[in-house]
This record gives sequence, C-alpha cells and structure tokens, in this order.
Amino acid sequence: MSTDDRIIKILNDSAERIEWHNPYDQELREQDSIRRGDIEALKKCWEEKYEGRIGILAPDPLRNIKNIAVGVITLSSRSAIQGGLNPETVFSLVDAVIFNMEKTLKTGPEVLDTIHSTQLTLASMVKESQTSDTFNPLIFKTKDYIFRNIHGKITVSEIAKWLKINPDYLSDLFRRTEKMTMTEYILKQKIELCCNMLKFSDYSIQSISAYFGFCSQSHFSKQFKKITFMTPGEYRKKYKAMNFRKNI
Repeated sequence: MSTDDRIIKILNDSAERIEWHNPYDQELREQDSIRRGDIEALKKCWEEKYEGRIGILAPDPLRNIKNIAVGVITLSSRSAIQGGLNPETVFSLVDAVIFNMEKTLKTGPEVLDTIHSTQLTLASMVKESQTSDTFNPLIFKTKDYIFRNIHGKITVSEIAKWLKINPDYLSDLFRRTEKMTMTEYILKQKIELCCNMLKFSDYSIQSISAYFGFCSQSHFSKQFKKITFMTPGEYRKKYKAMNFRKNI
C-alpha cells in the first residue's frame, strides 16, 4: 500500500468515528488575544459555545487531553513570542509546564486548568511587556543578550564589549530607560524564571539555583527573598497550596 493510500484509509476510518472539530476561527481568536495581551478577550474565548468536539489523538482519555494540551500550549507560546516576549523566557516557562503536566497531573480537569493558566500567564506577560518605554535598539540588543545568557553570570562590561560601546554609557542608558539598573534587571529576570520553575516543575531548589548560575543555594535564597519577600521553599509551598485548593 502506498503512502497516499494509507493516508486516505486513515482519513476514511477517522471520518466514521470523529465528529466535527472545534471551529478554526475560535482558535484564531484565542491565539490573537494572547498575541495582543488581551486577557478579557481570552477569557471570552474560553466561554464560547459551539457544536464541535476536540480531536481524538489517543485511545486513553488522559493521554488524549495531554496531547491536546501540548499542542495548545505550544501554539500559545508562539503567539506570545509574536506578541513581543523573549523566546527564551517563553520556552523556559513552557518546558517546565509540560514537564510538570507529564509527571504529575492525573486527571483531565487538572490538564485543562493547566492549559488555561498557562495561556493566562502568557497573555499577562505580553500585556506587561507592551507597557514598557519607547523602543531603543541598544536596550533591545542588551535584553536579547541577557536572555541568551540567562543561565550564566552576566556583567555590564561584557555586554558593552559585545555591543562595542562604553559600559558607563550603557549602564546610564539602561537605568534611564528601564527605571532600574542592569544588575537589578538581570536578577529580576532570573528570579521570574525561577518562579516559573518552582510553580510548574519538581526540580529541587538546589538544581534551579545551579541552573540559573547562582553561586550557592544560600545566595539564591537571599536574592530570591529580596525580590519576592519569600524564600524559594515558601514560594513553592504557597503556590502548591493555592493550586491544590483550586483543583479540589
């Protein structure tokens, strides 16, 4: 049997057991709302009623909804990147979410809640990014460098050297544009990514600390508390408690 014949047979078999899929225009509206950072529009998309059903991608119901979740979350991540988010930030978040889903979630409602919470997080991040100051190409390149090297130690001097400009000028420009020093910005971005991993993964605090280039777990905890007013352990415990209450 040729490849074309096999594809035709699969389509014919599927037609006998699968009803109409969810409307494509609903998917477009949902992804567009993430791309624009429109949280209210995203919530309205979730409330839409239609006659179609989600596709059947696996015989096991839990595996089926997880497969769908991977697809939806991946699409949503691309929409968020198109909305202006840094790819590395989005990829780190989505990797942690999908890993946690595969490892820990046992029911369809939990998976559905993860889809919605991830989409909401991405849309919120896009909305926040769109409120930043006027675009500056040097600041854009600086942020790009930071995100590309977020897992290691980053200094102002090495970024300035890469940009071929004076480090004092870059520091002053960044502070005036972003209303914070570059060191504060780097720490803030690292801690935000650590928060995502504490929320959506089971990696140990020590592993997360090492992954983002902190010199020790105690130093990581100190810097984390400076930003969040909680220790990493307290932050993870609080999130899991909130998540548990939401799912019961």
